[in-house]
Amino acid sequence: MSNRELRAWGDLITTVLIWGAYFVHFSQGVASGDLARQGFVSSLGGHLAAALILSIVAAFVVSLVVNLVRRDTPTQSQADREAWAGLRATRLAHGVIITLLMILTALALALGAFAGPALADQVNGWLGRSGTNGLILFAHAGLAILILAELVHYGALIVLLGRDRR
Repeated sequence: MSNRELRAWGDLITTVLIWGAYFVHFSQGVASGDLARQGFVSSLGGHLAAALILSIVAAFVVSLVVNLVRRDTPTQSQADREAWAGLRATRLAHGVIITLLMILTALALALGAFAGPALADQVNGWLGRSGTNGLILFAHAGLAILILAELVHYGALIVLLGRDRR
């Protein structure tokens, strides 16, 4: 297993743990009705900052540990295969971002165009009296799209690099 594949495994695991915990916390707050409560966004800010900082530190630590534990100097052909795998994984992640953003946009457009006043009243009751809560949900949907694209990137990189070993 190459250093790049080990780093991809480490990044995949830390991303699932860190952002999984963040989204579980966020989802529990939304499900319990805290979204409409005053101060929900402020309380979420600390958790978001912690998740961002942990992600940066985790990426650094994973890279440092892999490079300290293993001295892997790939040949030119291995480096070329790793670069190809990285490019393919990035293209897949890009496709995920585009697809999910288009779905999110189409959903917002469809709900806005065809939902009718009854659904708008129901959504306003759920979100509270402020449109800010809807923006919070929309921002988290965008964040979830980016995290899913990262997971697809790491997973594709692992699969593509592992395929080269066989």
